[in-house]
Amino acid sequence: MMDNNLYVFIESLQNTYEAGGVVMLPILLCGVIGFYFLYSAWFRIGRDYFRKDSGKVVERLRKDLENSTSGRARTARGRLKKRGGILARELHLALKVAVETPAEYEDYMQVRMIKTLRYMQQGNHIVSMMAAAAPLLGLLGTVTGMVSTFDVITLYGNQNPVLMADGISEALISTQSGLLVAFPLTLLKQRLDERIDILSQQLQLGATVIENYISNRPPMN
Repeated sequence: MMDNNLYVFIESLQNTYEAGGVVMLPILLCGVIGFYFLYSAWFRIGRDYFRKDSGKVVERLRKDLENSTSGRARTARGRLKKRGGILARELHLALKVAVETPAEYEDYMQVRMIKTLRYMQQGNHIVSMMAAAAPLLGLLGTVTGMVSTFDVITLYGNQNPVLMADGISEALISTQSGLLVAFPLTLLKQRLDERIDILSQQLQLGATVIENYISNRPPMN
């Protein structure tokens, strides 16, 4: 029973693809490319994409470094390493540089912040391009479908709707397909941008906390 349903589903998708006309292939490619880069960004960010406690990471770091007991930097680094995620990883590396070579910390963070932001944003512009291109391709399919319909009307008149069905189907299916690709890409890209902004802000805040630590306290514990 399941095999039959799967066969019917695949056949339905194939019929829909063929009915959509020549623009269905570029629309499909837009979806594949867009979601590929979207999932690649999720993979790079890791668990921090879904976590909502990024602010607590920096707050915990501040409390660890303000602790008057010895080994506070070691404790903070251990906590960051245990948590995982791109935010904790970058703060862990920053704290390591701050403790071992405090004189190089400022230069390190200036370069590292730029590299980390570019790393998180890598390929995001392609997702935006695919989300914008998909509905435009759907609109192109609408135009080509209506042109086909008018060609049929010119040749055979409008008395037989069956002859016009292919052109109308092409117009509607291509438009629908373009919107189905663009809508989730746009929403998920917006969510991705929000998470990148939050993580960047928390990383800057964490870097400031570490800078205050090495400025006010001895670099070695």
